[in-house]
Amino acid sequence: MATRTNLIAILRGIEPHEAVAHTEQLLALGLVDIEIPTNSPKWFESVQMVVENFGSDLNIGVGTVTSATLARQAREAGARYIVTPNLDPSVIDMARSLGLKTCIGVFSASEIFAAVSMGVDLLKVFPAAALPTEYPKYIKGPLSETVRFAAVGGIDASNAQAFLAHYDAIGLGSAIYKPGQSVEQTASKGRAVQALMRTAN
Repeated sequence: MATRTNLIAILRGIEPHEAVAHTEQLLALGLVDIEIPTNSPKWFESVQMVVENFGSDLNIGVGTVTSATLARQAREAGARYIVTPNLDPSVIDMARSLGLKTCIGVFSASEIFAAVSMGVDLLKVFPAAALPTEYPKYIKGPLSETVRFAAVGGIDASNAQAFLAHYDAIGLGSAIYKPGQSVEQTASKGRAVQALMRTAN
């Protein structure tokens, strides 16, 4: 599966010179599922650096993958999975050909059924906060197979528990990291959400 736990820490905007220190703090708290989006400065370099420093202790993904080219670059940087904001068959095909796990952005029932038919590993409902927290419950009924859902977009410490009651995982962005914040702030935010974490089945 794409994630090892039910919590993905999204380090959007992080820069290479700080990636290792912030990742180290999150790993110390057991937050091993980390995503670095492609719209972060020199994202490729950041991913390479954390992979070199933490290896298999880290389940690193690349987010905002919007093309097959970016999927290929994510694999070259050392990512284990990709995260997309949308459903693009060419991205899914490339990722699977490279052995990458897939966390694919969906919103409507049509997109969900299409993604399931393509064999994606994790359905990323985005933006999740625009829908009822129990949204997966309504969709799972007509699905003929078991699928996993992740909620991303508008999730923070105040509503995370509500989403986790219905989703298999959540992605936390600014609730974990904002560009320019200190390592101490990242550690503090990480501790605040640490209790939410459980190992993915």
